Amino acid sequence: MLKFFFKKQLNNLIYMQQSQVVKRIHITEKENQIFNTIMQFRNDTNTQSVLRVAGGWVRDKLMGNESHDIDITIDNMSGEQFVLKMKDYFESKNIKVSGFGVTKLNPEQSKHLETACIKILDQSIDFVNLRGETYTQNSRTPQIVVGTPEQDAFRRDLTINSMFYNLNTQEIEDLTKMGLQDLENGIIRTPLDPYITFKDDPLRILRTFRFATRFNFQIVEEIIKVIELQDIKEALQNKVSRERISIEMDWMLKSEKCLQGLKNYHELGLWCIIFELPKQNQNQCNVKVEDQGKYHLESFKYLKTLQDLKYFPKFPQIHGFESQQQLNLYLNLSCICLPYQKITYKKGKNIESTIIYILAESLKMTRKSTDEIYNACRLVEQFNQLKKEELINNYRRIVTFLQDAKQQWELILYIDYLQEYINDPQATPQLNEKFQNFVYSQNLQEFYNAKALIDGNEIKQIWKVEAKQIKDVKQNILIWQAMNPNGTREDILKVIEQNKEQFLNNQ
Repeated sequence: MLKFFFKKQLNNLIYMQQSQVVKRIHITEKENQIFNTIMQFRNDTNTQSVLRVAGGWVRDKLMGNESHDIDITIDNMSGEQFVLKMKDYFESKNIKVSGFGVTKLNPEQSKHLETACIKILDQSIDFVNLRGETYTQNSRTPQIVVGTPEQDAFRRDLTINSMFYNLNTQEIEDLTKMGLQDLENGIIRTPLDPYITFKDDPLRILRTFRFATRFNFQIVEEIIKVIELQDIKEALQNKVSRERISIEMDWMLKSEKCLQGLKNYHELGLWCIIFELPKQNQNQCNVKVEDQGKYHLESFKYLKTLQDLKYFPKFPQIHGFESQQQLNLYLNLSCICLPYQKITYKKGKNIESTIIYILAESLKMTRKSTDEIYNACRLVEQFNQLKKEELINNYRRIVTFLQDAKQQWELILYIDYLQEYINDPQATPQLNEKFQNFVYSQNLQEFYNAKALIDGNEIKQIWKVEAKQIKDVKQNILIWQAMNPNGTREDILKVIEQNKEQFLNNQ
């Protein structure tokens, strides 16, 4: 049995060591046991390390939120050395060890030094040594040096992320003398001069916007002025990988606060960096770089109008999405991308829409998401014509649209209305809602998954057609199924027996 270093208590309250006690945090029973275990190892092995929980866990705890992201710094050895000693200690006590691993340097994933991990009570804990950092001009990958607690605190992105919880003393350490105050006042500030912080690692600009948006905090004016500098924008464009930008934007685009966050990018001239278009000389884009600005302005206008309309679908009220976050991502990106659909560029021998470039290259979206969002934008015009026609006598076009749109058919209705409203503020969603109601009334909302009641081999035998005609016959069978939602295989066979020629023609 491991002895408890701390007194076991479910509601363990840890106070700030300051002239005034102004904040306290709550340590859960599980966290208390984890910290006991780590400190028991330290004491039994005479390791002499000063251990501190760093960054986000401290911030979240001080805000009264739970956190499962426990990162611990060590002052006298590397994380790998510490965890290897801990692993040996546990095994000598016949304590099961799992989740052991070392994350190597990986700048693309923002891993600038080796981090060791081990599971304690089924909770993954990361260990890393205190560090200082120096940067070269053309890279956001720092040269790591072993640092003091002060150096480690000041090298972090924001003051609210720079505080420690010292396991040895059970105290919160605010070594920048600004973290707690900024957290209380809702302020986003860098520990060092923001020019140094952002020039060294411009990814921190994106993190600044993310935390300001997430917590609804105010960014100090000094940061705004620095981000407006051209060399800082160039550093963001040249030093931060598209993969890392994608990770930051993924959170923003899935958030209910998307407009609030992306407004910063628009107002500070970063929209063209995040939603980058192909360069004319490299990709033969049909719009010159100097003329692309109006499309970026239009893109932000679409997003802002979407939010202003309050005509925002909610999961699970809209079909085809697994969560509200996925719906937010697709709806926000579709609105952002729609104004770019007429811009093309040459990729190899093919001419493609820049929507594909933005999604696949600038934002590094998955192939599936890229195809689905581009397809939604592409089909808006088709739907806009379809909704104006008499629906009851137009099953062929309705079925074709649903098959092309797949799970995104309902998303397209919202994008279409947004575009109509931008062109005419008096426009109403009446026709969109009429189409939506018709699809549900006919139980066609998942018709894109429908299978023909008669397969290809049977079609070939019944109609004596060539292989290239089977697809057309099968489509006509599906249209019959759409018009007869309760029809069975026996029903359609009877219809075929009476007049099989109707399935050979385009109805």
